[in-house]
Amino acid sequence: MHLFPLRYVLLLCLGSHLIACDNSNEQQAKFIEEGKRLYLAGEYKDARIAFDNALAVDPEDIQGRYRLAEELGQLGDIQDAAKQYQAIINQDAKQVIARIKLGHIYLLASKIADAEKMADDALAIDAENVDAMVLMGGVLAAKNNSDAAFVKAEAALRKKPDDLGATLLLVSLNVRTNKPDKAVALLQGAIKKHEGNIAARLMLVNLYSQRHEVEKAEAALAELVKIEPKNVDHRERLAVFLMNNNQDDQAETVLRTAVADLPDDGQAKLLLVKFLASKKAPEVAIAELLPMLERQPANYELRFKLAELFLAQKKTEEAEKTLKEIVGEDKQALQSVKARNQLVRLYRASGRVSEAKALLKDILEDNPGEVAAIALRGEMALADHQVSEAIADFRAVLAEQPNNITALKLLSAAHLINKDAVLARENLEKIVVLAPADETARLDLVNLLIQAGAKEQAAEQLNTLFKLNPNSKKGMEAVFKLYAAQKQWEPALQTAQQLERFYPDDAEGYYLSGLAYQGAGKLEQSTARFEQAMQKQPQAMEPLSQLVKNYLLLKKPDEAIKKLQDVLKNQPNNFFAYNLLGEVYSRRNKYDDAINAYQQAISIKPSWSVPYRNIALSRIMQKQPGDAVAVLRKGIDNVSEPMELMTDLATLYHQDGEHQKVIALYEEMHKKYPDSLNVLNNLSSYLADYADSPEALTHAAKLAEPLANTDDAYLLDTVAWIAYKQGDYEKSKQLLLKAMALNPDIAVSLYHLGMLYFKQGDKSNALSYLQKAIDKKEDFNGLAEAKETLKALEKVAQ
Repeated sequence: MHLFPLRYVLLLCLGSHLIACDNSNEQQAKFIEEGKRLYLAGEYKDARIAFDNALAVDPEDIQGRYRLAEELGQLGDIQDAAKQYQAIINQDAKQVIARIKLGHIYLLASKIADAEKMADDALAIDAENVDAMVLMGGVLAAKNNSDAAFVKAEAALRKKPDDLGATLLLVSLNVRTNKPDKAVALLQGAIKKHEGNIAARLMLVNLYSQRHEVEKAEAALAELVKIEPKNVDHRERLAVFLMNNNQDDQAETVLRTAVADLPDDGQAKLLLVKFLASKKAPEVAIAELLPMLERQPANYELRFKLAELFLAQKKTEEAEKTLKEIVGEDKQALQSVKARNQLVRLYRASGRVSEAKALLKDILEDNPGEVAAIALRGEMALADHQVSEAIADFRAVLAEQPNNITALKLLSAAHLINKDAVLARENLEKIVVLAPADETARLDLVNLLIQAGAKEQAAEQLNTLFKLNPNSKKGMEAVFKLYAAQKQWEPALQTAQQLERFYPDDAEGYYLSGLAYQGAGKLEQSTARFEQAMQKQPQAMEPLSQLVKNYLLLKKPDEAIKKLQDVLKNQPNNFFAYNLLGEVYSRRNKYDDAINAYQQAISIKPSWSVPYRNIALSRIMQKQPGDAVAVLRKGIDNVSEPMELMTDLATLYHQDGEHQKVIALYEEMHKKYPDSLNVLNNLSSYLADYADSPEALTHAAKLAEPLANTDDAYLLDTVAWIAYKQGDYEKSKQLLLKAMALNPDIAVSLYHLGMLYFKQGDKSNALSYLQKAIDKKEDFNGLAEAKETLKALEKVAQ
């Protein structure tokens, strides 16, 4: 929960007073109320049916469609609200209000051209319409034409001096042009005239907060609680504000008062429990929660929170027991299904993947259309590299819940894995319309737009981000990264310095300035900035790492060593600094000193894999491969995630020609990571290349079966090569052609396809693909065979 950015509040309230629908059609009103109830309960499919039924009562009733559009907007279903406003416009071309409403939605979504068209059309129908003038003012402001926007706002107020929308637009423009005193005065005057308007009061809270007038902001929030005492959101805003201003005790008082004042409100109880969990400890929250559940055992929200708190304490058994109790007690089955879905997540998180899949299968057999379970199945498919299946599941979720932000994000990620940037971009565009304040989604969209060469659209998205949050830290970091990627070091530096000004106590701005100077080759200035970053955040790893890099670039390894030793005097448990010290010693070929430093890092953090790998590399440089194997084995026993160490050990065994040891190690990895397709690929691929019997090859083929269901070119290539080895050339060809369609530049796949054509007697294609494989100038298993076969074919061709 947080206070809205000014522009967002403005757009929420502009035009909110445009419609006064009657309740003449009771049947239609009942359908809409039922739809709202179902929507809020997450039953989106049934909610849509109820809304459709409301429209079916009288399809020609424009007021009824307005009523539905308003309710959809209140629920946050902006896309469907926009569709209803567009339907009204299609039904009656002279509808001004629908155009204004739709224009505000476009404005919120940064579709400036569409918003301008709605404003133009509305003014063409009614040139004196104040709300249309306000919309046009908002469009002009979005186009950075503040002067023209002022003219529109003032003209609207001349026609209607007390108009709230025009006043709030003027407030926004005064904030934008650094006239906060005038903005506050305007808001205070508007609130006197419109005492019950919540959006205006929220705007005033935002202004007070930006001006650091803490007492006034707190008083304004407390006033909201008095005006609407049953609205828990106001109490939450006040509590969050107090927490943000280091007044946790007062925040707790606000939340406890909410529980006392609203004894039947589950949200109030949940807010208090969440506060205690975050500000005190999970066990404190549980102690408060258990008596609540004794009084309200049917409060499933609190019971789910209890399971979550148990998980936060890593009490998996208690969490599992709580969820299973819900499954057993909920006679309506809705909460039971939710609990079973959470059990699936619990099983996955605790490594019980087979149990998770089995339970998920049972859920979907009992409830084939259960959207949350379908989404879970999609997540698991994505984790298993089954991208097509994941995409199908996420699309199924969105067919029922078109505004499901999580599903849109997952679908976008799946499209990116599938190298389909256009579809990924489309989904991100939907997200920023539905959730304008979602900075992560907007920044992901910016990156895709830049990659597509759509720089103007990317700039528009960044402008929107900064209008919603002028001081966006993530936004400034993203702008820096964009400049840095293009090696535009001067604007990158300016952006980093802006971060320094806005966040002077944060290390990030100084660190990024250091990177900008480093990129521009100004290493002395870069070093000074990294030093400043470390003063702000002494434990930060990145500036220390880059500082050492600068000393090495300046050919001052002794200064790098001295700096690291100074850090370790003050921070004797800094395992990262010990590892860096070892790397500096290694670069100077002081392997014994390096190993001592790495061992210090291990003694502090034995579960970290990096120093084990570095010691192994040092032993290899000392021509002591046996010691390298021993340290990797030790690391495998100690670290929590030993996959990298096991892969390194497999590489050492392979270089020594100990193929059976490699196979045994990959078998061990497969047992440890049974759901890792990469591990499965390594095992089956190695078996195919070094199998010493037909049975081993058959075993490889059986193991590789799941790989054939993916859209990963490397994994498909493995299955194809096994089929080739078994003499099933047709299957091999189909899989290789699919792999080539996904990625035509993989050298080993070109070699495999060339050998396949050679076996089939297609000398022309064999020559072509083998030559392409060799031209890649990559070292792959089979390169020698590729060269020999190509040489033989060229002789025949002569």
